[in-house]
Amino acid sequence: MSEDTMVKTTNNNPETTEAAPVKRRGRPPKIDQSIFIEMWNKSASLDEVASLLGISKPSCSVRASNLRKAGCDLRQFVRGRKRRAAEEAPMP
Repeated sequence: MSEDTMVKTTNNNPETTEAAPVKRRGRPPKIDQSIFIEMWNKSASLDEVASLLGISKPSCSVRASNLRKAGCDLRQFVRGRKRRAAEEAPMP
């Protein structure tokens, strides 16, 4: 029996069991968890993941954070803006 179903017995009789789906909060995710993890680990930035999967950047970030808390191995992207190269910087 899968983890998404639970057994419901009536009158403590094991012959009359039926599997009922477990209700989860919220709406189901648009992208499967394994696909999200694969795309996250192969991409170079949060912007790239969001555009490839067609979801917002905050949604991607929160989902990655929640998956890390659940024990999934997701890489950390570098935070902040890219630094300017020395030759591009304006001279005072």
